[in-house]
Amino acid sequence: MASKLRRIRKYSRDKRIGKHGFRKRMESAGWRAVLSRRRAKGRKQLTPQRS
Repeated sequence: MASKLRRIRKYSRDKRIGKHGFRKRMESAGWRAVLSRRRAKGRKQLTPQRS
């Protein structure tokens, strides 16, 4: 059964960080508001980390 399963997506860490990372969040007022809300809520991670 396992041999029939195949990988559907090939995820790119660079694309993910480029779209959802801290620098991207700082680009516009709306995204800065998102960071502000996450800080106020006490989130340890504000954005996805490079792993």
